[in-house]
Amino acid sequence: MSNIQNQLSFIVISILLSVGTAVSANEYAVAGYVKGKVSLLSVGDTAKLWKIVKQNDVIKPGDTIKTGNGSKIDLVFKETEFRIQPNSSFTLKEWDPKSQVSKVYLENGAAWFKVKNFQKGKFEVTTPMATAGVRGTAFGVYYEVKEKRTYTCVCEGKVDVNGTVFSQGTGGVVDESASLEKSEYKELFEKGESGKPGKANLNFQKKMKEAPMLAKCLPCHQTSGWEAKDVLADEKYGK
Repeated sequence: MSNIQNQLSFIVISILLSVGTAVSANEYAVAGYVKGKVSLLSVGDTAKLWKIVKQNDVIKPGDTIKTGNGSKIDLVFKETEFRIQPNSSFTLKEWDPKSQVSKVYLENGAAWFKVKNFQKGKFEVTTPMATAGVRGTAFGVYYEVKEKRTYTCVCEGKVDVNGTVFSQGTGGVVDESASLEKSEYKELFEKGESGKPGKANLNFQKKMKEAPMLAKCLPCHQTSGWEAKDVLADEKYGK
C-alpha cells in the first residue's frame, strides 16, 4: 500500500472514531465537571478495575461511580444534570433518552438532580430504602447508611416518594421500616435570585442541629447570618 493510501486510511479511521465519540456524547451523560478523585467501574470491564474519571468521559448504563472525601462529579445530558456529592456511590441502571427513561441507584451518599429531558417518560432514583420518581423537576436525594434513612427534598416541581407526592419546599424521610415522614423546608431558605438557589438562613442552622443531613444542601446554598464550616462549596452553583 502506498503512503498516500496509508494516509487516506488513517484519515478515514480518525473520522469514524470522532463520529463514534460524538454519537456517544449525544446519547449518554458525560462528566461535565470533576473535582478530586472520582472512580468509575465500567459495566463492560470484565477485569472489574476501577478507573479515574476525567472531564468529558461518557457514562453508560450499568456504570458505577464512587466519590471520595472532598471529591464530586457533575454529569450532564443537554439540560439534565446529576451532581454527585462526596462519599457517594452511584450507579446508572438504565438510560434511554429516546424513550425518556432513566433509572439510577444511590447506594450511599448524596446527589442532586435537575431533570429537563424526561418529562414524558420515567425518571427514577432508588436507594436501599426508597424510590423517587419525577417529571421535569429539581430535587435532592440523600441516603445515610448508618441511619438507614433516605431523605428527599424538592427544589422545583413534584416528586413521588414511595407513592406519596411532595411539592416544592417539602420532602420525605423514609426509614428501614418503610415509614414515610413529611418535612418542610420552605422556612429554612431565603428567596433566591433568578436562576440561583436561596441562601440558608438562621432557621436552617437551628434545624441542622436536629437533622445533620441538611449539611448536604450547603454545597449549593450560601448561608445568611451564619457561617458553614468544613463544607465543600460547589464552585458552579454555590456562588
